[in-house]
Amino acid sequence: MELVTLALGSPRGRFFCANVAYKCSADARAAGFNRPQTTADAREVIEGVDISAILELSEMDLLEALGYAADLARYWQPPNDDDVKFADPHVVAALRPIAAAVLSSEHTTWWGESVDVDNQRLVVHPMSPVEWPELTAPYRPASSSLDEWRKSILANETRFRERRTAEPDSEVAGEWWSTPIFATLTSSRARNGIGSLELLMEEDSSGGGEAQIWPVHVRNSPRVYEIWSPSDWAHLVEKYPLAVPESRRSVWFDTTGEHRNWFIPDWAAVAEDYDAAHLSLHGYLTTPGIAILLSDNERSTLLGGWDPDATFWLNPDVVDIDDEPALWRRADERWERA
Repeated sequence: MELVTLALGSPRGRFFCANVAYKCSADARAAGFNRPQTTADAREVIEGVDISAILELSEMDLLEALGYAADLARYWQPPNDDDVKFADPHVVAALRPIAAAVLSSEHTTWWGESVDVDNQRLVVHPMSPVEWPELTAPYRPASSSLDEWRKSILANETRFRERRTAEPDSEVAGEWWSTPIFATLTSSRARNGIGSLELLMEEDSSGGGEAQIWPVHVRNSPRVYEIWSPSDWAHLVEKYPLAVPESRRSVWFDTTGEHRNWFIPDWAAVAEDYDAAHLSLHGYLTTPGIAILLSDNERSTLLGGWDPDATFWLNPDVVDIDDEPALWRRADERWERA
């Protein structure tokens, strides 16, 4: 399936394309911090965009448009008002020429690239506006903790199964992410004066104005699983399945409107064959937040909790973090090295 169609089939892809349209619009309904308030308004504003204006956007303009789409990602609640507007079939049709133009821009030619192993960065934000973590180096596990991660997932499934047996109508929320958060080191690339893409594109960002950024040195030639599309994610889940129907039942119903037999990758098993997993920007535009059927049509999966271009290092032995960090600050909505 072509990239434009995949992007417009995904809530984050539609949100990104709408952000681009609003940046290029001369309509007062999308001027400054304004957003069209109705579906009809959104459609009219998008249809009125001069497509040639997209060619005038800078790389930073496009990354910021994607960053705003990522910041508004929510996999534990129903779609927000903008997500609902952008899913309207007429709005999707209006977004198609926007998507085609922006995805053929010279500034997005690298968005489908594999992980940049020579240019990885780790971002650490302060624990509060005035407090940095006590450690002078970022957390780095001495060994893989993915076996413990799997035990925690299975124990969580048991708790939610027992709760639903005792309280069949219970809709208590569980974990909403499908990634090995807290069990692995995560990094993304530096890009054209940007200390790390994570500064610009972080899901549900903390909004902090400072960050320390460490270079991540990648050893040898790591085995990396690349995610460019929903089918890549589905293939990973099918090869390394871990059932999570109880813990994700409520949260993923909220975000998709469907109760399904949910699965995520068994990251401990993935780590036996791969050192890392990377989500390209194309993968981010097309994959998160949608219910993806697996090949048997009885199981489904959803990708959530993965920033654009982020790499999860499943094998800590292939990365080193030895250098001093650089301090970055945000001023006038732009990040700069302090």
